[in-house]
Amino acid sequence: MPANRNLWVPGLVVGASVLYLAVAAVPAADPAGLPRLNDFAKLPVVENGRVKPFDTVARNSLLIVSGRRDFRDEKDNVQPAVKWLLDVMTSRLSRDDAPALKHRVFRIENDQVLDLLGLKPRPGFRYAAEDFAGKIGKLQEEAERAQKIDEKSRTAYDAKVIEVAKHLQVYVNLASYESPLVVPPQDKGEDWETLVEAIQADQDTQRDNPAARSLGKMLLAYKGGSADAFNKELDTYEEQLRKERPEEFRATAFETFFNHFQPFYHCSILFVVAFLLTAFGLLFRNQALNWSAFGVTVLTLVVLTWALAARMYLMGRPLVFVTNLYSSAVFIGWGCVAFGLGLEYFYRNGLGNVVAAVLGFVTMLIAHNLATGDTLEMMQAVLDTNFWLATHVTCVTMGYTATFVAGFLGILFVVLGVFTRLLDRPLWRTLGQMTYGVVCFATFFSFVGTVLGGIWADQSWGRFWGWDPKENGALIIVLMNTLILHARWGGLVQQRGIAVLAIVGNIVTAWSWFGVNMLGVGLHSYGFMPAAVFWLLAFVASQLGLVAVGLTPLRLWRSVAAQPRQKVAAELARA
Repeated sequence: MPANRNLWVPGLVVGASVLYLAVAAVPAADPAGLPRLNDFAKLPVVENGRVKPFDTVARNSLLIVSGRRDFRDEKDNVQPAVKWLLDVMTSRLSRDDAPALKHRVFRIENDQVLDLLGLKPRPGFRYAAEDFAGKIGKLQEEAERAQKIDEKSRTAYDAKVIEVAKHLQVYVNLASYESPLVVPPQDKGEDWETLVEAIQADQDTQRDNPAARSLGKMLLAYKGGSADAFNKELDTYEEQLRKERPEEFRATAFETFFNHFQPFYHCSILFVVAFLLTAFGLLFRNQALNWSAFGVTVLTLVVLTWALAARMYLMGRPLVFVTNLYSSAVFIGWGCVAFGLGLEYFYRNGLGNVVAAVLGFVTMLIAHNLATGDTLEMMQAVLDTNFWLATHVTCVTMGYTATFVAGFLGILFVVLGVFTRLLDRPLWRTLGQMTYGVVCFATFFSFVGTVLGGIWADQSWGRFWGWDPKENGALIIVLMNTLILHARWGGLVQQRGIAVLAIVGNIVTAWSWFGVNMLGVGLHSYGFMPAAVFWLLAFVASQLGLVAVGLTPLRLWRSVAAQPRQKVAAELARA
């Protein structure tokens, strides 16, 4: 622990971080005299089989259409997604003056698609529906043509035409009330309905549906610009929900707060702070800065843990951390941070903080780019088993985590050794010990997780092993980790050899995690993403480059060259 006289520095830094999080968590307030959009955003609806708030529907829909979770109005003011949703939902009430048609939310960057729609490139590549309203027929014709082409044979233009047509369909579904289901059932055994279905059912049966009536009045009041009428009807509907559907209303209110807080985004900011503190602490040999980084990282891990627990609560799945690629990235990030803090606690050299901060930030960045829709949705029916999600998937993901941590330690070994003079003999040994210990952990969890996966496969598909690409990837990770251990035990490699082999482990783990899941191969493929191909290959190339650097003769390593001559020979002999 740091000396008492230096405790004020970590305390001040952690206190400032807590204050930052507290300010970020303060719920947004609705301006007086305007419709209470933040309260409307909490109202429950059903989309894709899950009860969620209007806020989530608005954010995800706008993200699909625009690539953002907010938008800029005609005065260039940033507006929340729920305002866009309400503008879209009320656009059919008055087609002559619909603000939604003027909002520049459709992202169209392909030159050929722009030519098709009669548009000119502009900064940001975002356009309003009214900009291409007269070309929608041509867009649909081209989309239908492109859909008939085999996916592997489509050009970039074909893919973008289909994409823009799908984005337009999201808009149309919201404007025509086809999605989401906004009216809760009045009696047991009934299903949620769209607003149009509920109104039609009321007319057919001559009964009154209070929820449909309140929602309809709110939309009319919003369109008419009557904030008082909107808020009054909102109060009535909220009271009804608290009385008849209290659990769902509490859950959607909490999910709205979770969306507003954006814990993973703020954790990314804190990871950057922790890394900078560690870097300056190592540069100036200031232990107080290093402990400040440790404190900030501990705080960030607490927030990450809370966020994972919050996701489990919203999904109604206790002890289930991983359900899709997005959640796997978040959980791997959590594990990397925990590993880094553990290493820092035992070794206290700043490298554990670097591991936690860098890998935490990178995994949050990956998760951000994987969030292309509702991240709380289940991806595959076969995954709908709590026991196996809490055992096999968690163990395998922990194996991924540990292998990546070992690989990053290997990267630190090579970078510090080749490009700096920091890798002296004590640090040389320490990094080797850290990497070896993490590889042991990775071997255990990847092996246990793979065996559990075979048992689950036997229950689901009737065979323990079928040489599916994902199964092969899991096996390769186990074999890679055992190869490192046996090479070390057999004296074939020492610290440098372990570091280089651990970097190779990054490649096989990335393939098993991303290559199989995202590239459309095998039973474990959960969605093809063309952009992932480039980034996966770029990552592999970067790791191969680091391997090549790590294999350069030791006489070219700056850290070795910086040692006294009598130590260099011994260094070369031990490597």
